[in-house]
Amino acid sequence: MEISIYSPAHEAAVIGAIAKDPLWQIITSDQTIAVYRQLLRTSITYVSFSDATFCGYVRAVPDPGFAAYISELYVVEAWRGRKIGQALIERVKHDHPHLHLYALSDEDAFYEKKGYTKVGSVFAI
Repeated sequence: MEISIYSPAHEAAVIGAIAKDPLWQIITSDQTIAVYRQLLRTSITYVSFSDATFCGYVRAVPDPGFAAYISELYVVEAWRGRKIGQALIERVKHDHPHLHLYALSDEDAFYEKKGYTKVGSVFAI
């Protein structure tokens, strides 16, 4: 598995994967997709591939000089359970050690299982 910084060349893989999931329609609707494409480029975004197969991505919203907030963590269903989400999070932490990292979550069980601490409505990573 390879994790790399997002580039526009990854757009089709990311958008194509999340567009298949009805829970992600808020991002992939005709009204929001253009804005989201820009957010992928301007956020702290990493993608994961195994051979040439897209596995998942993470997008964190930076609060410069202080913190970053994981807004999306997505792993393709066929690749779940292989620690890809955790690896994506660890890459953000590794590349941005000066930032506190928090997760905005609707998947609390994932973050609790990883041992992250809930602080108010976010998880401290």
